[in-house]
Amino acid sequence: MADQGIFDEKNKIGEQVIDSSPSELDQGIVKDWDGEEPAVRRKIDFIIIPILAAAFFALQMDRGNISAVLTSTITKDLNITTNQINVGSQLLSAGIVLSEIPSNIIMQRIGPRVWLSGQLFAWGLVATFQAFVQSYPAYLVTRILLGFCEGGFIPGALYYLSTWYKKEETSVRTSLFFYGQMFASATASLISAGLLQLSGTHGMEGWRWIFLVQGLMTLFIAIVFTLLVPPSAGDGRALITFGRWSYFTERESHIIRNRVLLNDPLKAKGHIQISGADIWQTVKQPRIMQHVLLTLVSMSGFSGLTQYTPSMIKALGFGAVKANALASVPVYCSMIWLIALSLAADKTRHRGPFVLLAITWNVISYACLRTSNTHASLWHRYGVIAIANISYCSMHILNVGWLSFYCRTPQERSVAMALVIMAANCAGISGSQIFRTSDAPKYLHGLTAICSLAGASWVIALVLCVQYYFRRQKAVPSDGVDAKA
Repeated sequence: MADQGIFDEKNKIGEQVIDSSPSELDQGIVKDWDGEEPAVRRKIDFIIIPILAAAFFALQMDRGNISAVLTSTITKDLNITTNQINVGSQLLSAGIVLSEIPSNIIMQRIGPRVWLSGQLFAWGLVATFQAFVQSYPAYLVTRILLGFCEGGFIPGALYYLSTWYKKEETSVRTSLFFYGQMFASATASLISAGLLQLSGTHGMEGWRWIFLVQGLMTLFIAIVFTLLVPPSAGDGRALITFGRWSYFTERESHIIRNRVLLNDPLKAKGHIQISGADIWQTVKQPRIMQHVLLTLVSMSGFSGLTQYTPSMIKALGFGAVKANALASVPVYCSMIWLIALSLAADKTRHRGPFVLLAITWNVISYACLRTSNTHASLWHRYGVIAIANISYCSMHILNVGWLSFYCRTPQERSVAMALVIMAANCAGISGSQIFRTSDAPKYLHGLTAICSLAGASWVIALVLCVQYYFRRQKAVPSDGVDAKA
């Protein structure tokens, strides 16, 4: 039986069985449409996903541009080493981790539009003023402030996104949302390559231009996001409309709300309150913590590699501008790889095997990078680096969709998303120290470390797949959910 069948038969949630007639659904919520749903869903896709992806673009651009900055003169200008730059990256990740769950609690109280918009403006200001730091302590302060402001945005946006879609529609939409991050990683490298050529203009170094221009871009995106994002599922009265019109007709709003409620009646609760008990109930579930561990291990290797990819390419003999441009190529390729895996996951209604496939690519490509011939041609060595980056963070994105599908309540989904994103940022803390100054330019110890981490994450993913398989075979709910890999 496919994933959808798990929820079609009885919609089991924990020990509670929600039929499609009594309790939550006896308030006139019935399916009174036929053939209209695909068009409505496409309309949601074209409105919601681009707005959220644009915000994610801004987030990744501001926290990921340090890889391009490293190819400039920041270490010389601030009289620091790359190891000290790594400390700044760790502080950013630490700030995100510390503010992740508090941010989601606040968002549930005041609503996604207000909170997510405020976050965009806050980190946009911090990102912009990074351009004017004159000392190492000032650099560290801006990095941890950036983390505090960004913390909770990704799980908050994922929760908001989930309120618009059925469970079986989430894998592809989650991937499309993460396209904002991937497009930023690729495009920001190209933007940075151009901005580095402004070095010396108006007395500002290239890395200052990167921080300044990309920070201002975030503030512009924050304005657009605030004006265009709808307040809640089915309510299309964005701020720019002044309440005079809506993205959706009354009929479309009716279908949007009810199709989701028929699929998951607990979404009828709207804004939810997250208590300490909700957090503890989520944390103590082994199934959820295994997904969190998978992200922590796999993303540690990924974050270490991607931060130093432009530097590794530059070490081959390319200039800073060309190195950043070349670093964008594998990320664009990874967007095709990810959507192929996501479509296959939704088509087959299996998630785990595709997470395992993404990690398998990492295991093989990292090993090839570690053992590549240093005497090979320039473009051969670049090709190996590019192949190692093609899978990018697809294992993490697919894992997020895998976990989200099996969350039983809105509270659990909100906390679980926060935990898995916290794990990704904890991975940023550990990953930032994998590639050390003393290991440059070959980074053999760092490459050995990411190979080991990829292998460990493969084992964790395999164990999860096997566990879900046997739970399905027994046809007995485990941890409150009928599971299927």
